[in-house]
Amino acid sequence: MTDQDSTRQTLLLRLRNRTDQLSWQEFHERYGELLFRYARGRGASAADAEDVVQDVEMYLFKAMEGFEYDAAKGRFRTYLRTAVTHAMGRRAKKQARQGEVLDPQTLDYLSAGVEAGEDQRWEREWRLHRLRWALREIATDVEPATLEAFRQHVLVGTSVEETAKQLDISTASVYQAKSRILKRVKQKLDTLDPDEDV
Repeated sequence: MTDQDSTRQTLLLRLRNRTDQLSWQEFHERYGELLFRYARGRGASAADAEDVVQDVEMYLFKAMEGFEYDAAKGRFRTYLRTAVTHAMGRRAKKQARQGEVLDPQTLDYLSAGVEAGEDQRWEREWRLHRLRWALREIATDVEPATLEAFRQHVLVGTSVEETAKQLDISTASVYQAKSRILKRVKQKLDTLDPDEDV
């Protein structure tokens, strides 16, 4: 599959074919973790978050018949956020009807009225999702030591000095790893998803 075929728009168009199992698997691999992490971050248990992911994918499956991509109607990421918050809301309502206790201190299922751009948790998860996606794509083309230095310093948050010490490299090497990986990530994001903001 070419990078062009991997764009979100092309994937969405392929999903119109409900029997295209490879495209549906690609959708799950690309967005399932994002949806799961967001649901968990909003207070869902692991089991509920898995169910939410399945609910979103099921509703998308139903909605894809006759789908025509129109960027003027809004961003796909906004659609995904709306779909996941609605799925969480339906799950919360179902649990409430079944008498399960919902702790308002830990559950944030019903704030779907917030615009996606104002939902800081969603925006953070979206950015991390795109970073993880790009890192997976470039991992085979980057020296493992460079990738590990980036992971330690940028993703884990270890200081430059501590990262250098742990990996037995210079601090300059840590800065170089960060710079190289960020450059490759940006290039990959531009290639894989050119119509999306970085």
